[in-house]
Amino acid sequence: MKVFAIISALAAATLVSAGKFHIPKGAKYDLQPNGYIIQYQDSVSRSNAHSNLKKHAIDYKVRNEYDVFNGAAITVTSDHDGDALAAVPGVKHVWRIQRYSVPKTTSNSGKVDEANSVHHMTGVDAAHKKLKLTGKGVKVGIIDTGIDYKHPAFAAAGATEGCFARYGKSCRVKHGWDFVGDAYNGDTVPVPDSDPMDCQGHGTHVAGIVGGNASNIKVGPKPVVPWVGVAPDVTFGAYRIFGCSGYTNTDVILAAMEMAFNDGMDIINMSLGGGSAYKENPTAVLADKLVSFGMNVAGAAGNDGTEGVWMVSDTGLGETSTSVASFDNAYGAYYTVSYAGGKYPYNFASAWGKAISLPASATLFPLFDKAGVLQDGCDANAYKGLDVKGKVVLVLGDYSRCGSVARGEVAKTVGVAGLLAASTPFGMTNLAGAPGLPMASIENRAGEALLAAYKKNPKNVLTWAKDPSSVKVEGGGAPADMSSYGLDGDLRSKPDIGAPGGNIYSSYPRAKGSYALLSGTSMATPYYVGSQALYYEKTKSKPNGVDIRRVFKNTATISKDWGSKTYVSAAKQGAGLINVWNALTTTTRLSPDRLDLLDSDNFQGVQKITIKNIGKKTETYTLSHVPADALNSYSKGNSWPHAKPIIEADHATVKFSANKVKIPAGKSVKVTITFKEPKAGNAKHFPIYSGYVVATPSREDSPAVHVSYIGLKGSVKKVPIMDKDSGLPLLAVRNEKGELSEVSGKNYAFNYKTAAPTVIVRFASHTPNFTIRVHHPTTKAFLGYMVSGQSGTAHFPTGRMTDLDSEGELSLAVFDWHGMVLPKDVPGEKPVFLAPSTYTLIVASQQKLTKGAYPADFEVYNLGNVIISA
Repeated sequence: MKVFAIISALAAATLVSAGKFHIPKGAKYDLQPNGYIIQYQDSVSRSNAHSNLKKHAIDYKVRNEYDVFNGAAITVTSDHDGDALAAVPGVKHVWRIQRYSVPKTTSNSGKVDEANSVHHMTGVDAAHKKLKLTGKGVKVGIIDTGIDYKHPAFAAAGATEGCFARYGKSCRVKHGWDFVGDAYNGDTVPVPDSDPMDCQGHGTHVAGIVGGNASNIKVGPKPVVPWVGVAPDVTFGAYRIFGCSGYTNTDVILAAMEMAFNDGMDIINMSLGGGSAYKENPTAVLADKLVSFGMNVAGAAGNDGTEGVWMVSDTGLGETSTSVASFDNAYGAYYTVSYAGGKYPYNFASAWGKAISLPASATLFPLFDKAGVLQDGCDANAYKGLDVKGKVVLVLGDYSRCGSVARGEVAKTVGVAGLLAASTPFGMTNLAGAPGLPMASIENRAGEALLAAYKKNPKNVLTWAKDPSSVKVEGGGAPADMSSYGLDGDLRSKPDIGAPGGNIYSSYPRAKGSYALLSGTSMATPYYVGSQALYYEKTKSKPNGVDIRRVFKNTATISKDWGSKTYVSAAKQGAGLINVWNALTTTTRLSPDRLDLLDSDNFQGVQKITIKNIGKKTETYTLSHVPADALNSYSKGNSWPHAKPIIEADHATVKFSANKVKIPAGKSVKVTITFKEPKAGNAKHFPIYSGYVVATPSREDSPAVHVSYIGLKGSVKKVPIMDKDSGLPLLAVRNEKGELSEVSGKNYAFNYKTAAPTVIVRFASHTPNFTIRVHHPTTKAFLGYMVSGQSGTAHFPTGRMTDLDSEGELSLAVFDWHGMVLPKDVPGEKPVFLAPSTYTLIVASQQKLTKGAYPADFEVYNLGNVIISA
């Protein structure tokens, strides 16, 4: 096994140095009680580490042991917290064990993508047809809910049936393990076994995108339309980390990553994430280690695009791993309706559940108001005096006043034959609809075309197609709204690249219907992974993870939003939409694969890139600059960033040391690039600007290559960290029933047992060090960092929160105080108890890219004095 060589390099020595304790967010439902991940110093052996824990009187149970990661997951049974673990000699990092849920994907009922249509967007179809690439010989590990390995889409080439003998000759799932068991929910004890059968569906769908093949199924469930994954001959490893419901935990994920490494997987797909974070999180740390040993790791960028900036997910944040954004599929197979010579796709309501078929007598009737404006159909009075009986009414698909059920019921009362809702601003909506009413969503452009034709001739006839047909969909081919925005807390460019993830048809467990159409960065990540497998096969090599990521980023397609004339920010699309054909045929390498300009205070305006000609002939390259949209998230002086950033034309100025360079075959040239920050854009609004530096070869048979850059105008240390828009941070009290209430007045009498003082915060962006400091009220002397029984010591880095938590409530980080503080941030320091008295509580969050000098480098909120009685 690969791991033996690594273990042999570890010396049995004990280092006396301080470890670092990291706490994610502090939300209770995110953390495993008393569970910790420990990473040892590189030169510390497992036996020495355990010996040191015992010497410090720490009682614990081992959950998992790790070799490549060089650490362990433990449940602490003694009265020790993460700070105590970090103080143990030989410990490098300590994290709370974090819970992960199966990523929420969007299920799209009622429509199915045309077979392989998504491959038109990326050049995968050309790689299949012209180069005959299938990913054969490449091993891909799927760390997920398992794989339904008996599904016929995973049968080996030439097999007439699916894989009915686990890991047999007819099956391409050759490796795997169930780390948890069916009953595991994140809190229960894992019951592992060798059977990674999927009982949820997510992992089977992901695996199908990488390398499923349902193009010629003869036995077993057949798809609505034939389809083939990106690399239909890859060999799979199925590493199941979820039960049939509930959560999984960081310790399980790390164990699966190491097994995938030991099983010889070439690439690991991790379509999961735990929210905004720094790169020093355990999955990203291990991913970087695995890449250094020859693997390739890709993680989903996250589905929090509607939350605004700073939300890219933790799994792909490693320096050498890849964070993958999602693009919507440009094509789909839909039922259509024809009108006045035009053919328009529609998405029927789930309550109707089938293609619409109406007679020619059911003509179109737009529901106008007196001013000639299309109405939403929510009010019965809108139909008063109108002859709509037996007609198909067209309404505006604005659902801010009422839903599809309500407007459908209103339409039924006036006897309409059907109802069409024109979406705003574009795309088609998934409607529930009213039972018994033919109802559907149509695109915005379709609504406009129908209205224009109606005004010319109201007697035009609607014709309903009996079968679906292939159409290019409105909004398709652009970055998905749900795909998360970067940056990370160090202003690094994440996500790295985009791939198709919206409306992707793939395999699903046979017990759940065999096939499904889903959307999410969970779908984009395996598309990227499958593309890498094609590259491995084409080059007959297994390049370093950074090198192959560079090739795909260099050759991606820089994309625009639907209907836009400008390019999407690199904070949304990374380097752009993956272009597999370009990656396979390029004769140029451009490095590094990103340029981080940072902010105005730390501006890295002079950058160097290296252009390498790997072709067989001398090449001349022309250098150019492609600016992208700038993102303004603080236009109103707000502390919580806009859910949808305001697009601005804030463009950097770019100057090259040479506008053209001539490079012989096999040689490289360095070019110096001088950037100047955008003249436009208000520095007080912290606009994130970006763009692309492009090197275009003179030969037409070699594609242009590019590298993205990104920066922030203004001082990032002034970007709000705490959500003061919601009146936070604030002081509250928790009673004996566990209920919280805000404290009013300055003389509230707390006590540690039945009325504990409680600090409530919301993180609006990253901070390298969030603290709650306890001071003496008169001398102002620092007494220590608050130690909360619920969330540990308030002294840790953290990323941004979502607006709402998993239960739909406002996301909050809550810190109850029962008198314990950590006096100093030094090795071996232990918490002490402060007797009831009067104390000053100060919430202080370190500003980004600062050295952490208090109070100059902190965003400080003085919550005042708390009077604590015995």
